Amino acid sequence: MKVVSDSYDHVVNAIKSLSEEQWNKKIKLFGNFEMKRARAFDKVFEHGTHHRGQATIYLRLKGATPPSEKLF
Repeated sequence: MKVVSDSYDHVVNAIKSLSEEQWNKKIKLFGNFEMKRARAFDKVFEHGTHHRGQATIYLRLKGATPPSEKLF
């Protein structure tokens, strides 16, 4: 799907373009947890990875093969 690929590429390019100062800027994650942007990105990535692992197990238990992942 071209739209999904374009969206993925847009996000990857935006992340790559962040300066060190932008990565170190404190933000509020979910309007609640104050942390550096880099730490917030790590937490969101970790959360997504956790759910990907859960979904992979459920798909395999049903006899399906999960789709391949596209990482950076």
